Amino acid sequence: MSARNDRKKLLLALAAGLAVASSPIQATERNQLRALLGLPGQDLTSPLLPGWYFQVNYQHYAADKVVGDDGKVAESALPGGGRARADARVRADVVAPRLTWLSEARVGEEGRFGLSMTVPFVHTDLRVAPTFFGSPLPPVAAGVNAQAAAASGERSGLGDVEIAPFVDWQDDISRATLAMAVVAPTGDYDRQRAVNPGAGNFWTLRPVLTVSKVTENGWELGLRNTYSFNTRNRDTGYTSGQYLHSDGSALYAVRDGLRVGLGGYLVLQTTDDKGAGAPAHGNKARVFALGPVLSWQNESGRVGAEFKVLEEFGARNRPEGRVAWARLILRLD
Repeated sequence: MSARNDRKKLLLALAAGLAVASSPIQATERNQLRALLGLPGQDLTSPLLPGWYFQVNYQHYAADKVVGDDGKVAESALPGGGRARADARVRADVVAPRLTWLSEARVGEEGRFGLSMTVPFVHTDLRVAPTFFGSPLPPVAAGVNAQAAAASGERSGLGDVEIAPFVDWQDDISRATLAMAVVAPTGDYDRQRAVNPGAGNFWTLRPVLTVSKVTENGWELGLRNTYSFNTRNRDTGYTSGQYLHSDGSALYAVRDGLRVGLGGYLVLQTTDDKGAGAPAHGNKARVFALGPVLSWQNESGRVGAEFKVLEEFGARNRPEGRVAWARLILRLD
């Protein structure tokens, strides 16, 4: 075999590896939506009195597949015969302390001004391990494996901080909050790495509307809606599309301080990604999730805890897995 043919096969192998290992793993700012999916719960309906509140939120996320625009794991034909499927495993752990302050200052007759800040600390482990079908040429398989290894990684560090001024209106049975959140690129980010604690060198502007109601028969219903606008990533030239993110909960008070029920979320990307590497279909992310919630709050309302496990389904252009939350809520004064 000539040196020229060897080089040609190597180039084909690398091209095949890039096609399989980087799609859809590397898309949509590497699937980092800058959203703590499934976090809100009993705090949607619990009364918020003027003062300081502190939350410690822990999330564990596990997904064993990343799906494309058709809802399936990417699979490609290889030069010289055989196929390869881009199997991937995602594990992420996030500790996200949140500090909230509600002032005595009035906005109109009923509203109060407040401010919250969320500081996430992130550990992410991404492993791409292609599965081969048929009999691929050894240099082609080697190229695919090399690109899969390059698309894998593990990293820990500070994530992207969110600051959200808000106005809160509430009475005995209902509550509404209007906020304008800003997410800053504070997380460690390197465009050459497959995994980063930060989503990228860009900003996110996020209006937020929260509504909730407590019924006479013991149900507590809450919904938090956000809509995110992303600036262009100055390191990559890539702009992730706008997206709607909604969190909801339906909790029933089985006795004083103890609630059980369902929680869930949805993400719907409404505009296309733009920039180098953005696919023709726009790479619009989508996912839904639903699962059980257990919440507790002491009689004084100064201490609360919550646990939930939410199963994802209907994903597009992102991982699909399971998220678990544990949170502690404290009123400081």
